[in-house]
This record gives sequence, structure tokens and C-alpha cells, in this order.
Amino acid sequence: MKNNLIGFVTYLLATIIFSPSVGIILLAMKENSDRCHYYGGKWNKTDIVIGIVAISIGVAIRYFFDLKISL
Repeated sequence: MKNNLIGFVTYLLATIIFSPSVGIILLAMKENSDRCHYYGGKWNKTDIVIGIVAISIGVAIRYFFDLKISL
């Protein structure tokens, strides 16, 4: 559960600070690595859902607060 919470916060902050694209790329890279190393070639649906929810919340925060952060 601790790793899920850390992942949630990471994807949320990456989406808010950078962009939704960065959050999705980070999620895809991490979950593909986890699939290969820990889950025997199968996708962990719980981790993917948690990541998508975090990215969705980050998109909503960027939209409602009209954040236009450019680095």
C-alpha cells in the first residue's frame, strides 16, 4: 500500500507540475518495468488504475486552477 501511495503522489505531482503527457509516460515506463520484473509478464491492473486516477485528478487540478506552468 505504501508503494501505491508514493506512486499516486508521484504521478499527481508530475501531472500538475509538468503536463498530463509526462504523467502518462512515467506511468507507462514504471508499469512496463514492473510487469517485466515483478509480475511475471502480466499487467498489475490495480497499479494502472491508481496511476490513471492520479493523472485524472492532476488534469482536473490543472484545469480548474488554470495552471499554465512552462519549464
